[in-house]
Amino acid sequence: MAGAKSKYEQLRPMIIWLGLAELAWIAHWLLASDGNTPAFIGMVVAWIVAMLAWMAFVILAGRRGLFLKYSGVFSNLNGVAAVVTFAVAVFGLIPAVRGSVLTAAYHTSDLQLINFHILRLLAIGTFIKFLQGELPLHFVILGSVPDFLFALSAVVLAILSTSGPLDHSYLIVWHLIGFFIFMGPGIAMFLSVPSPIRIYHNQPDTSVVFRFPMLLAPNFTVPLFMLAHLFALIKLNYT
Repeated sequence: MAGAKSKYEQLRPMIIWLGLAELAWIAHWLLASDGNTPAFIGMVVAWIVAMLAWMAFVILAGRRGLFLKYSGVFSNLNGVAAVVTFAVAVFGLIPAVRGSVLTAAYHTSDLQLINFHILRLLAIGTFIKFLQGELPLHFVILGSVPDFLFALSAVVLAILSTSGPLDHSYLIVWHLIGFFIFMGPGIAMFLSVPSPIRIYHNQPDTSVVFRFPMLLAPNFTVPLFMLAHLFALIKLNYT
């Protein structure tokens, strides 16, 4: 009975289901158009399996405290870079696969690409952790507030898009802003844990961001949001 409860506690955090929802949503974009080649479908399936394996590794390593132990080498940012770089390599370096991605982007509506980022409203969870004394103010100001406001802007754009298509130049700027907003929390999480840029030594620090379940944000959910922005920019620039 205790073992079953332990397994449940590992699966209970909402951030796990957020990451799985993001992964499924992006996979749907890639596979929804007709005429996908078996090679492309196989590539997408292999990428999904690799992402699930990465999630399992992050959970295991986070529960053992490895990401916090190696915060001095920017462990969470290495996770972001690994996920984004791997996807770009898988889908961008092979011409035939790249063509299928362009086709998938063409068949994905601007509204879907906007609605995806409404999921970022779940950043409200970091406000709750701040109120509970688990996160410092600097992380909320640099990370949580901009992310939450961007999610609200996604709601506004989704409503506006129902009355007519939005200007692509405007959407390009919006997606670029959404992508670079992640630089705020990316820096803030290293300001109060052992790292070359640490400047705060008070409590609470940002160590919770390096522990399960919250470390899934920088190492899984945030990279997928970044990939969704890149996918949108592909559509807006090249289709």
